[in-house]
Amino acid sequence: MIGRETGFTMVELALVLAIVGILAWVAWPRFESFYEIRLDTAARRVAADLRYAQNRSIGTRRVHGVLFEPSTGRYTVFAPTPATPATDPADPGKPLRVAFTGSGEFRGVTLASASFGTTPGIQFDYFGVPLDTTGAELAAPGRVVLSCQGQSDTIEVSPNTGKVTVR
Repeated sequence: MIGRETGFTMVELALVLAIVGILAWVAWPRFESFYEIRLDTAARRVAADLRYAQNRSIGTRRVHGVLFEPSTGRYTVFAPTPATPATDPADPGKPLRVAFTGSGEFRGVTLASASFGTTPGIQFDYFGVPLDTTGAELAAPGRVVLSCQGQSDTIEVSPNTGKVTVR
């Protein structure tokens, strides 16, 4: 028997490439929704920390708030002043600070802006009423904008009531 060469025929190779191409085409939308999920998770975390600060203000009858730093991509929950970070309830040895930079769970999410009156921070009095970090009541809704891969979510805090919503 004269040896037959082993290997793939051109038809087999084309078939495999077609199958790989179809699988990649089907999987691509799922990668895009992955960024949406990451953005939504980050927005819900910000909203939860705002509600936490408000609830702690009411429960302890002591001012709590959140100071956003868009230039560094992080925020800190504080009590009673921005200079004193609150303790993280999940890790009592650390301050409650969340960073959107680096390789954490929010990788790719950007803290685009934060506006509460004239300041980038918000605090709550012991009735849960939202104030800017100078102590003035909010006249208009306060907003935090997060973005990821061209999409954005807005977290809004209503004046007077302090209701936190994700839009």
